[in-house]
Amino acid sequence: MSVTTVARNLAIVSAAIALLLGSPFDASAQAARAPASIEGYAMFGRVNFTAVESFDAIVGEPSGPILGGGIRIGLGLGGLLFDVGAWRFHAVGERAFIFDNEVIGLGIPVDVRVTPIEISAGWQFRIRKLPKLIPYAAGGLTSLRYEETSDFSTSSDDVDGTFNGYHVLGGAEYKITPWLGVAGEASWTTVPDAIGEAGVSKVFNETDLGGTTFRVKVTIGQ
Repeated sequence: MSVTTVARNLAIVSAAIALLLGSPFDASAQAARAPASIEGYAMFGRVNFTAVESFDAIVGEPSGPILGGGIRIGLGLGGLLFDVGAWRFHAVGERAFIFDNEVIGLGIPVDVRVTPIEISAGWQFRIRKLPKLIPYAAGGLTSLRYEETSDFSTSSDDVDGTFNGYHVLGGAEYKITPWLGVAGEASWTTVPDAIGEAGVSKVFNETDLGGTTFRVKVTIGQ
């Protein structure tokens, strides 16, 4: 993904969030901003990586399940929220190389792990007519660790690096009880210049370790 494309995508998403946060989707929503709160959450979902061809060559598909958790603090300042969360993707594939535009597996198993830490700030809302439903939108910084390891490999073959990027996300939480809730969330992340210097990602000219995720969260707190 080029720098121009990343910038354009971020601008589009940021503009959409700005419109959402700045527009009174009804008067009751603006009049009922979320109070101060603190919640812990567990989450599960699925990630779809931007580096489609690279992940497909190594692990057989460019997407997979994720598990994670975090904590969210609602500051009560007009709906301001602060969130710190992390999740992990893990898949077992095989090392490969590209010959004549064909992926050739080497039969060497490889563990692939992707572990992002996400620090976000944003806004959450209370809708007076739907008091149990809490929409929110946020964005922030991503610190992503990427690992490729094999039992039969040298240190030069293995990969273990941490890269920085950014993300935007949005979703809604439904409060089942005052202390228990469930949320659905979608996010878009870019981690540019993390791969592409060697291996299949260099052949495919893929450099971004970001992607989109769809998550379900179970929240505990008030």
